[in-house]
Amino acid sequence: MDLNNILRCPLCHGELSISQKGFYCAACGRRYKKRAGVYDFLISGKDQWAMLGKGFMDGQEELGNRLFETDESELSPSDLLIKALALWYMEEFQEFEKIPREALTAIYTPEYNRAIENSVKYAIELLKKENGTILDLASGMGGFLGDLLKEHSGNFISVDISATSSSILRQYLSYKGWDNRVTQVVADAAKLPFKDKSIDVITTAAGFQNMQNALPVFKELRRVAKKLIALCIFMEEGDPNLAHVSDKTLHVGKYFKKALEKAGWEVSFENEIRARAEPTPASKIFGVKPDKIPVVPTIFKFTTVVATAL
Repeated sequence: MDLNNILRCPLCHGELSISQKGFYCAACGRRYKKRAGVYDFLISGKDQWAMLGKGFMDGQEELGNRLFETDESELSPSDLLIKALALWYMEEFQEFEKIPREALTAIYTPEYNRAIENSVKYAIELLKKENGTILDLASGMGGFLGDLLKEHSGNFISVDISATSSSILRQYLSYKGWDNRVTQVVADAAKLPFKDKSIDVITTAAGFQNMQNALPVFKELRRVAKKLIALCIFMEEGDPNLAHVSDKTLHVGKYFKKALEKAGWEVSFENEIRARAEPTPASKIFGVKPDKIPVVPTIFKFTTVVATAL
């Protein structure tokens, strides 16, 4: 997919000049590059994937050896998940895919797994009815994007704030034979490098729940997109786990809806599923928990958010 006709400076929304070295905005003087097939329009932000690699693998050779030398049947569910993440990070995709998905979801309750599976299928069925330009926001490892590529015949834009994960995802897409169907962009969701109303549909699977500040993101999505189809995971107001999030708007359904409406969206909630969630067990090798939330047992509400720009 050629993005050149819809790209704009994410900082000032000025037009971009294209050269062999990348893109230049005469209005504000910013320069942007395209590296190894990935458009890099990130102005600022932390690369969580780069931090992840340095956090649990670098300098911990002994623990890493234990992880890879222990038979997978003897690894705890959390350690098996960490091994899968490490294999993906190292671009060992064949070994990564040998680990069954069922093994990777063993850290969650059965009803949680059923709810996420149902929600993904529901969102994809909605997206299969959509044509035009579809953007997957906060693609991460490409789990939801991969499911979408299997079910939808179209081409997609993938946006993530991490240059590290985007580079690895590029290699994974090539490994799967999907690289010609996905155009990747590194950018902040609150500062997207696209023209007004240039994206037909933006989708994401729990991507909003990993962000920090709702309203700037919702306003920016309203600027560039016509429709939103998002799988979200909400908690009830008063849930003690909300003490551990930075912006409750992204985690409580009624606040989320109100903020979207304030940003100029007409919003509906569909396919709402309640499921019990338990704190994920700590890794026996590294001592860390795969998920920070929930801290205490709770009920999550899996919700497909459908919004149209007014």
